[in-house]
Amino acid sequence: MIKSIIHAGGESTRLREFFSGPKALAPIGEYPLLWFHLQQLAKSKLVSNYVFTLRHQHEVVRKYIDEVKNEFDISVSYVVEPTPLGRAGVVRYGIEKGVISTEGTYLMSHPDDFIPVNLKRLLEYAKDVEKKGKCVIMIMARYTMNPFGVGIAKREGELLELKHFKEKPELPLIDDHYANTGMMLFMPEAMKEFENVPLDKPTHPEHDVIPKLTKEGKVAVFLVDRWISVNYASDYKNVLQMGSKKLLEFLNA
Repeated sequence: MIKSIIHAGGESTRLREFFSGPKALAPIGEYPLLWFHLQQLAKSKLVSNYVFTLRHQHEVVRKYIDEVKNEFDISVSYVVEPTPLGRAGVVRYGIEKGVISTEGTYLMSHPDDFIPVNLKRLLEYAKDVEKKGKCVIMIMARYTMNPFGVGIAKREGELLELKHFKEKPELPLIDDHYANTGMMLFMPEAMKEFENVPLDKPTHPEHDVIPKLTKEGKVAVFLVDRWISVNYASDYKNVLQMGSKKLLEFLNA
């Protein structure tokens, strides 16, 4: 069994044309983003406790979690940022408050990232990589959705002619390059690194923890084919058009 840290403190600034409120509660059909993200983890029965880091309208998000925790039959804890600390800073704050333990293994994720990860396989992989000196696993994707159209053109003298075009295609990255899905598994050795991040400015794992551990050769990668991230209004619109049924099928494939 592992524990989970879900960063649910974000605003919906980029989604304002569709939704105004805590981003974790932006709806897709009858359920919010957080419900879809949470149901996948809860279904695995491999997470013993869920720590939610909260900031923007934290009372509203906490009220929703308190309502839904019985549906999923999960144990929850909360860390509320007193000021914006960033995703690494709030983990240190949670450690200092005794809510997060440096002796535990935590799956860190975000409600606006939908990743069809097989948690059982991930934890089996974690046992193997830990024996080889790794203490973090980044869940990364083979394919990523381009945010813009991509064209293939061929030059004929002075003329550059478009031969093929696809709007916002899903493409593989170049060899041995993968996309960060935002989900990471931190083992106890890596959790101790959060004790060193500052609290006088916002800090994030990708900037303040992962680079150091990568240089030390302590970060492994677990691959999925693709993931869906709701960063911008266009992403949210696409997920709305996708609908809740197809999103659940994607997550639980």
